[in-house]
Amino acid sequence: MAALNTSAHPIHTLRDHVLALDAAMTLCLAQPKEKSVHRLRTTTRRIEGQLAMLDLIPGIPEHEKLAVEARRSLRKLRRSAGEVRDIDVQLALIEESVPQDADRQLRSDARKLTASLERDRARSAKKLGKILKRRQAELALTLESLLESLEPNEDLALTATRLTSLTQAWFRKNAPPEPSEGADDPDHLHAIRKVAKLARYIAENGPQAAKTPRRLARSFEDLQQSGGEWHDWLVLADLAEDRLGAGSPLTREFRQRSRASLAAYRRRLNRMEI
Repeated sequence: MAALNTSAHPIHTLRDHVLALDAAMTLCLAQPKEKSVHRLRTTTRRIEGQLAMLDLIPGIPEHEKLAVEARRSLRKLRRSAGEVRDIDVQLALIEESVPQDADRQLRSDARKLTASLERDRARSAKKLGKILKRRQAELALTLESLLESLEPNEDLALTATRLTSLTQAWFRKNAPPEPSEGADDPDHLHAIRKVAKLARYIAENGPQAAKTPRRLARSFEDLQQSGGEWHDWLVLADLAEDRLGAGSPLTREFRQRSRASLAAYRRRLNRMEI
């Protein structure tokens, strides 16, 4: 019986993500639907995670300049896709929180906010299309050149133990310190979530048989999702207050959900051990 493969092959994984990104960009150019935008945003993050991982490994050939160029283009693309994706999430949350038999005022406010966000999405999707048209070929060329520079280390392999250690070290180095404003400072909590997301993608280099890094990846994913739920409700509550007023029952509903999600996120943070 063949032994299970538990080693990570980061450059192979990077190559797979680059191919996935090219497909996601093509799909979004054709029509920026919810799933294709989500895939585009996630794939840019996964590539950023791979680049962060390569920075931790000694002996990698000179690739820093190309990596910097790639990060710059990926960041612009991710942020633009993120604007569309965030609105898709907000629209889904409105639908989730306002059932058909809800109070008439609640339903009226939900329709107003939905219409406003749908207009925002159309503008953001148009902006994303322009960025894709302008940067797709350039980004593809940069990533292709980056992969070529990494070919001498194509067969680089990391044991599950080494991958786990690298991921933990990266998270500890990049996790933001608690601010003077207090542990519940929104910017601080959001920054932790973003770092956890990238750490998750680094740990996911390990194949399914690599139990320790995969367990670590799931832990980061749980933290990321918990923080994401809180942040989505917080942003939606702010949007509702801005467009409907603080007295709107919909705004109050979102504030309540934001507070409950924050409490759950804080509990999840307290259980996190790295």
